[in-house]
Amino acid sequence: MPAPKAIPRRPRRRGRRPRTYAAVLAATTELLEATSLAELSVAQILDAAGVGRTSFYEHFSSKEDVLIKLVRGISSEVADELEPMFERGGRSPDEAFADGLARLMNVSARYAPLVVAATEEWPSIPELQRLWLGLHGDLTARLARVIVEDRAAGLAPPGADAEALAASLVWTAERSFHIAMTAAHPSLTGVSDLVAPLTQVFVGAIYGRRCASV
Repeated sequence: MPAPKAIPRRPRRRGRRPRTYAAVLAATTELLEATSLAELSVAQILDAAGVGRTSFYEHFSSKEDVLIKLVRGISSEVADELEPMFERGGRSPDEAFADGLARLMNVSARYAPLVVAATEEWPSIPELQRLWLGLHGDLTARLARVIVEDRAAGLAPPGADAEALAASLVWTAERSFHIAMTAAHPSLTGVSDLVAPLTQVFVGAIYGRRCASV
């Protein structure tokens, strides 16, 4: 008696994960423009993304996990935009800070819903907190090195501990961006309102003088 023929296996569907994953990320980004993460539900994300609950939980553990993956996805782009702040070439510190801060504010505005959500939610979401503090810690360390080097070169006067000063400046920029994006103060209503005062804050705090480029 001949052996029974093997039943051919159905080919695995390819591309489902990337489509589902991308759809959830895109839908969440759009929803965050009008709804805070606290008020946003997974059901709303599913409806906007056009995906099922099972598919969602194959790739994300929660709505918070979606935000974490979104923020992680833009972190390298944000870091790249900051390079002009630290790679001066022949520019003055004032010009480098003005350029770097403008780029930072512009890339943050490009992803404003994600950045605003992160600034609001990182204290209560442990993994997001590690990511957010890590990003700020990296920027703080790079800025502190600039302060130390410029003090050693005689460009900046002695002053407060370099790392503490750098951290204060980094968190000032973060909070200023949040205020501007949420229209919480009439003098800060957008990115264009931020660059000049933040550049003055950085230059004044590090070099003890008026900024020459704004």
